[in-house]
Amino acid sequence: MLIFPTAVLAMGSDFGMEFAELIPLMLPSVILFGAGAIPAGWLGDRWSARGTLIIMFFGLGASSIATGLAQSPLQLALGLAAIGLFASIYHPVATAVVVRYATRRGRDLGINGIFGGLGIAAGPFVAGLLTAAYGWRAAFIVPGVFGIAVGLAFVWFVREITPVAKTEGRQAENGGNGGSVLPVFIAIVVAGVCVGFLYQTETIAIPKVFEQRLTFLEGSLSAVGMMAAAIFVFGAAAQYGGGLLSDRFSMKRLLALALAVQIPITLMAARAWEMPLFAIAILMVVFTLGLQPVVDSLVAHYVPPAWHARAYGARFLAAIVVSSASVPAIAWVFDATGAFDWLFYGLMGIAAFGAITAMTLPSERRLKKAR
Repeated sequence: MLIFPTAVLAMGSDFGMEFAELIPLMLPSVILFGAGAIPAGWLGDRWSARGTLIIMFFGLGASSIATGLAQSPLQLALGLAAIGLFASIYHPVATAVVVRYATRRGRDLGINGIFGGLGIAAGPFVAGLLTAAYGWRAAFIVPGVFGIAVGLAFVWFVREITPVAKTEGRQAENGGNGGSVLPVFIAIVVAGVCVGFLYQTETIAIPKVFEQRLTFLEGSLSAVGMMAAAIFVFGAAAQYGGGLLSDRFSMKRLLALALAVQIPITLMAARAWEMPLFAIAILMVVFTLGLQPVVDSLVAHYVPPAWHARAYGARFLAAIVVSSASVPAIAWVFDATGAFDWLFYGLMGIAAFGAITAMTLPSERRLKKAR
């Protein structure tokens, strides 16, 4: 999915459209990325986690190749939409599998997050290199072929994923059932929505922001992609740190603090250029991606194991549905102002609301003692 925000910079001549006209073509992809999460979680819980993940690998590979072969804006939008639909499988199903096999949940979610972060970093980096060398179509086709190859390896090496035993999956870690923790789960979802909106906006806008404000890159697509990729490498490492911290400290306080720190960081991003902007962008991504294992650990703490995939699907759906608004918001702000200052100001409000919501969560340590 993150190939497009970089590859789009080279698509204008093929489709006769400007950036502000092309970037909204990603909106169906973002919507389906969230909308597919609940049915994917249901399939993972009720049918087969392994089978659902196999569908994901081959679907992603085929749809990525199809996107690279698109000849019209409609075909491009449909290809991107298919990528979003198959990508929606990963978070609810794979996160539940990681939690199921984890020995130290936060740490193991963080390790998983490192590899996810490296994938995020590879998006703009690979897209920039392939687009500069062979054109934007190669930026979709080559990863699509690679995705199918990984799917074949998954079929061969992962022969079984053990389902949750019904007798072990009815109570949450804090002793409650699905109904008793529903209000807390809603608060977690709302805070997660804020994190998701921040993340989605950053990942889509950063390549264009760098093209504008890192003037020493002289508009080179490969250089823009490399710089955008570099900040997500830091974000990947931050997920491991966030996972370790969530094993040792209050997850509620970590979530609230990280969102609060985003407010001054985003203000600085609105005004920065050149290398200071690059350094600030690293901090933005670190404090956004570092929260992913914290939010996922909170869900695992309050939701019964038998419902994990569906709960992760619901959380992810809510986050993506709201964060899908980032696509038209980015296009509208850029079209109206030619810059991103007001976009960053808006993100400050989202971060503040998320921090306040996180503070309403109960202390997970106090609940454990009460039980």
